[in-house]
Order: sequence, then structure tokens, then C-alpha cells
Amino acid sequence: MSITSKVRQSVVLTGDGQVQKLVNGTATDIGKANILTVFAQARDADAEVKLYNESDNSKTAAKLIFHGKFSTAANHVHEFKIPASGIYASDGIYADVTNVDFLYIIGTF
Repeated sequence: MSITSKVRQSVVLTGDGQVQKLVNGTATDIGKANILTVFAQARDADAEVKLYNESDNSKTAAKLIFHGKFSTAANHVHEFKIPASGIYASDGIYADVTNVDFLYIIGTF
């Protein structure tokens, strides 16, 4: 019996947008997910990543599920590791970034 991991990496985002996964080679919006790690590289100081449990770009304050700040200069990388089973998103994941070159998410989706 082989064991297949359900942990995946999202498609790399270079700006605000819906976080996606690859399905048969096609980028598809992520629906339900457990976020285990958020990895990002700063474009400048005071980089910021906000993740919302939303399938659109509403950025409703009550739907904010992750807010990370990092970096004192450009090109710093940071890995936010989420303990236990991670952060659950039931509706999708919308990323709102400031001073970030790129980000990706590791999780189950």
C-alpha cells in the first residue's frame, strides 16, 4: 500500500489575488484548505501578508484569518509556520499583500 500526501504548494502569487492550486496543469482557485505555511519574499521593508477566508476580493475584516508582517529591507524571505493542523479556510483564500515580491502557501487543499 502506498501513502499519498495531501500536502501541496499553491501557485506562486506576485500580487493581490485568489490563491490557486494546479489541477491537471491548470491554475484553479483553492476552495477548502488548511494553511500550514506561508512563505513570502519582501520587495521592501515592512512587508505584509493578509489572508482572507473569501472566494472574492471583498477583504471583509471579519474574514481575516492570517496577518503577517516581516522584513527590514528588500529581498528578505520569511516562512510563517502555522502549528498543529494549520488555519482552516472554508470558502477560499484571498491574499492581500504589501511590499511583497511573491508568496506561496503550503497546506492541504
